[in-house]
Amino acid sequence: MNVQIMVTVHGANKADLVKVLSEKTHTLGGKWLNSKISHIDNYFAGLLKIEIAAENIEQLANEFRNLGIKVEAVELKSFSPVKSTYLNLNIDAKDRPGLVHDISQVLSDNSIAVENMECHRLGLADISGTVFTSQFKIRVNEEFDKQVLLQSLQEISADLVVDLHA
Repeated sequence: MNVQIMVTVHGANKADLVKVLSEKTHTLGGKWLNSKISHIDNYFAGLLKIEIAAENIEQLANEFRNLGIKVEAVELKSFSPVKSTYLNLNIDAKDRPGLVHDISQVLSDNSIAVENMECHRLGLADISGTVFTSQFKIRVNEEFDKQVLLQSLQEISADLVVDLHA
């Protein structure tokens, strides 16, 4: 019987690692349903939703581990989908310690789930400092109030530039 699993993998990046992971999945009769792959410097991290025969889960995990990466596989149970809306949230500001913490606290206080987040700090000679720039994909429920979120974010810092759109 086929099941769906969520697999997290991470470790030192190697040439063709994604190709090798997909080949090993295919060889065991599995297929990737969804994936997120990221690299930072020479480090690789991936989140893979895979459909595969239940009896092949452990073998697949071991095949991945034999590549010298860390692996965790969890079988997904059925669940009832919750009606949600997805939005893009972009935030730019002069960099300072604790900015990610403050933003994530506001999102949590407003019952907003972070689906994806990318943050970067860029050095700018013009201001003799760094600028924080971020892109979030967020999930909001039916009770979401855009103005409350925007006001809460603006309270973090006067120089925050916020763009929220579908």
